[in-house]
Amino acid sequence: TTVLWDVDSLDWKYRERSRVVEKVCREVEDGDIILMHDIFRTSKEAALDIVDRLLADGWQFVTVDELLVD
Repeated sequence: TTVLWDVDSLDWKYRERSRVVEKVCREVEDGDIILMHDIFRTSKEAALDIVDRLLADGWQFVTVDELLVD
């Protein structure tokens, strides 16, 4: 199964933690898959911030398998 993303964080382009966090949190919707890369320190930090922020806002994270079943 090919799985694509709904929100492109553009972390490879911006390489600025706060900008990536704001972009993703502004654009994400229920059921979205967020594309991020793990090659930059700022991307890793942004990913942790995004998870913390979305969890605090009541979001729930699931695996791709769980998402595709629903």
